[in-house]
Amino acid sequence: MHSLFQSILPSLHLSLQNNLTELKSFGSPVVAVTNVTAAVMVLMAPGGRVPKDRSWKAAKVMMAKVDAFLDSLVHFNKQNIPEPCLKAIQPYLQDPEFQPELVASKSNAAAGLCSWVLNIVKFYQVFCEVEPKRQALSKANAELAAAQEKLTVIKTKINHLNENLAKLTAKFEKATADKLKCQQEAESTARTISLANRLVGGLASENVRWAEAVESFRRQERTLCGDVLLITAFVSYLGYFTKRYRQQLMDNTWRPYLSQLQVPIPVTPDLDPLTMLMDDADIAAWQNEGLPADRMSTENATILTSCQRWPLMVDPQLQGVKWIKNKYGEDLRVIRIGQRG
Repeated sequence: MHSLFQSILPSLHLSLQNNLTELKSFGSPVVAVTNVTAAVMVLMAPGGRVPKDRSWKAAKVMMAKVDAFLDSLVHFNKQNIPEPCLKAIQPYLQDPEFQPELVASKSNAAAGLCSWVLNIVKFYQVFCEVEPKRQALSKANAELAAAQEKLTVIKTKINHLNENLAKLTAKFEKATADKLKCQQEAESTARTISLANRLVGGLASENVRWAEAVESFRRQERTLCGDVLLITAFVSYLGYFTKRYRQQLMDNTWRPYLSQLQVPIPVTPDLDPLTMLMDDADIAAWQNEGLPADRMSTENATILTSCQRWPLMVDPQLQGVKWIKNKYGEDLRVIRIGQRG
């Protein structure tokens, strides 16, 4: 970045020197030109004391001595711009007309100054970002050199220790070989005992699980007919109705009816039809195929995949159509009313 500025400044110096006389001769220049000179006064404010008077008259005083003014531009301390100056320069930089290409139509010298302001601010922003990294790099290199010296010393010690280790290792390996032979025999015996214990323990736990499963199946056997009847009614009749009416039929009509018959038909309390018709893996697969995750959509998909008739779907939001196309893919045949054939 520094070399870039060193190459830019000589040509900028010559350009400004040739055109500065023209700029100073302006009696009352346009705003685009006065904004440029005002921005220069803000950047070159001594000690960061931004002048309140940035008028064209003050700008002409600043540029009165051409050589001194250009020299101050060339040797401007671009690595240390006071915070007040940076803050005061922002309104000029944010002006959409503060561009060398636009200012050049008013004055070439002002365009050169505009380019100088933009490049100085850009350089300072990059410098503020790069300089801490340079300092950190120097510090890291110094630390690396010190660490490498310590590493050399440590490597020497390690070589000495490795020689001693090789001698001790040879003795250790001989003792270990004898020990390993005994351990292998002990481990083989222990493994056999462990497998036998696991087999006995596993059979004992299975006995408990089987007993619990038998009891569970006996309970289910008493309610199986009622559960199947209720789920069959769910698949056959509830597909047409809203969530609220479905719940009302299941909880307030069908369950009480089955329990109030002359010969009551027992039903599992709080039976959820979804748990008997499918599992979580099926529901997860549907959702991956585009089915919405709400309860109503899950019930609709359950009815659709469990019924034996062609289902009629009322699907104004096209959620069901999307899911069915994803589910069946190329195996799905799509026809429309009025289609030939």
